[in-house]
Amino acid sequence: MRNAVLITALVAAGHCVAAEPYPVRPVQVIVPYGTGGATDIAARIMAQQLGEQTGKPFLVENRPGASGTVGAAYVAKSAANGYVLGVADPSWTTVPGMYKSLSYDLLRDFTPIVQLVRVPNAMVVRAPGHATLKDFIASARQNPGKFNFASSGPGGINHLAPELFNKAAGVRIVHVAYKSGGETLTALLGDQVQMVIAPVLSVLPLVQSGKLRALAVTTDGKRVPVLPDVPSMAEVGVTDMDVYYWNGLVGPAAMPGEVVRLLNAESVKALRTPSVAEKFITQSAEIMGTSPESFSNHLRSELRRWTEVIKSAGITAE
Repeated sequence: MRNAVLITALVAAGHCVAAEPYPVRPVQVIVPYGTGGATDIAARIMAQQLGEQTGKPFLVENRPGASGTVGAAYVAKSAANGYVLGVADPSWTTVPGMYKSLSYDLLRDFTPIVQLVRVPNAMVVRAPGHATLKDFIASARQNPGKFNFASSGPGGINHLAPELFNKAAGVRIVHVAYKSGGETLTALLGDQVQMVIAPVLSVLPLVQSGKLRALAVTTDGKRVPVLPDVPSMAEVGVTDMDVYYWNGLVGPAAMPGEVVRLLNAESVKALRTPSVAEKFITQSAEIMGTSPESFSNHLRSELRRWTEVIKSAGITAE
């Protein structure tokens, strides 16, 4: 009889634990890069608001290293209880094509929760120079291999987007790697390279000052409010060039469905908060707030797309 009572008590205790509301303690938000970058900024905006909404701290922790794979691996190997989350960006879908072996699998070892925001890129050239994208493409075709583009390192979006442009526009523009985004723009201003594709916000001051000219934006057909006179690639006839810098929230694989749904709902609520939305919009970001299923599909399509670009261009990690 005593054993039966004990078993009943243990079962009841188990139900109490299972029904424990989330979150009941601080949540780690892993940024797999150093402080101050776009992903870090997005993480801190969201963490502060999520903490206010849930009443528990969401604490951003930077774990940089190896193109973001150190932080990603930490998230993948954490307990799937919602207390360790990661902030993903495009590199999560490009790195698998660059490295022959990773300690995790993007599609198997993570739970997609929500795509937060996305930021369009702009293709810029030195001004004065080519007046339109059609002019630039015509010159590049007449001078194959003589035009260069700059990136902040092999395998990043500002490397892969121009490689995708090579294919989409039928041109051959040569990659030159630098150490940072700032160096790529300095090289462009100095006419060491002829083209850069970078987030709108990072090139906007130079475009507005007349030092650079934006020939197109890499949206899915829409124009960017801060560059209303600049066409999208699609408007000029260059298709499949919708390339965004984005951020999303993920957790380890096999997270409880109720925790995923709560985090998704709270994230969407946070993104709709006027003060949060304003912070993102001032960075030319588009608010997304997608479902877990939509974000999962996005990760799959981006992984497939960039793996194909990396393979066709013969890009390897350096």
